[in-house]
Amino acid sequence: MATTLIAALVVGLVAPVVRALTWGVPFGLLSISTVLVSFAGSVLTVLLIGAIAGFVLRTTTLTPGEVDVVAGGIGAFAGFLLLLNSARRMRHVRGLSVLCQRLAEEDAQPTALRALRRMLDRAKKHDTDRHIALVLMSTGPLTQASLWEDARAGLSSIDEQGLTPAQAVLRNQALATCQLQFDELEAAEEAIGSIPRPAEPSIEIWLVAMEALLLAVRGKPEAAQAKLRGQGTSGNPSLEASHRLVRAHILAGQDQREQALEELKALRQAAGRAGLERVLHPHGPASTLARELIDAEERS
Repeated sequence: MATTLIAALVVGLVAPVVRALTWGVPFGLLSISTVLVSFAGSVLTVLLIGAIAGFVLRTTTLTPGEVDVVAGGIGAFAGFLLLLNSARRMRHVRGLSVLCQRLAEEDAQPTALRALRRMLDRAKKHDTDRHIALVLMSTGPLTQASLWEDARAGLSSIDEQGLTPAQAVLRNQALATCQLQFDELEAAEEAIGSIPRPAEPSIEIWLVAMEALLLAVRGKPEAAQAKLRGQGTSGNPSLEASHRLVRAHILAGQDQREQALEELKALRQAAGRAGLERVLHPHGPASTLARELIDAEERS
């Protein structure tokens, strides 16, 4: 049993490292719970297999010492194979999940971003379908972490020929959102225009909001207001925040400064400083007011 115990501890110690390498995640980015669960799971697996092997081997002509060594070897070999199989199952999704969670942490973000770039580069070279899926899944976390350049670069790197119709819609909607952050209004309009309309309802509401934003920042408040008219937010806080952003530009474009400020303050209440920062790009009538609120917050 001593050999089996040693084998279990060895496999348990290497288990988190194997998972990190297989998932494409730097070991330091794994959570303590992931490391402990991986260690404990592998230790228990090896102990169980070793115990069963030892029980069976005792019925043979092997001496107790030989039984101990062979059972430990069987436990280690089988446990390691099971570890590899478990780590490889959905490894890209698991690795991406860890990296996307760490993107939101300031101290871990640079390491996570480098690892994510490597993961996407490898997928692009070896598996187009996987590359598309990983880019689409990572776009949301990247934009939430204000990593707009990386999000846009990933979406632009997709081979459009490999996209399904549903993927093309998601890609072009996300690309339009990114283009707006770089004040590239024509590019955003082109991306939106490439989407068959009307799109699926959960997509269409966002496309309408983006079209209204384009009209508002181009100095067409009445047209923007008409675009939003009749479109409810259906208890969707994110969509409501987007509508407030557009209404702020509309009101500022109509020289209703105080009303625009009220919308911006409500936006800050709902989405924090990040909500105000979204008003800065694309630049429009309410952008100067949003900058004033941000500067005042920094001074206080």
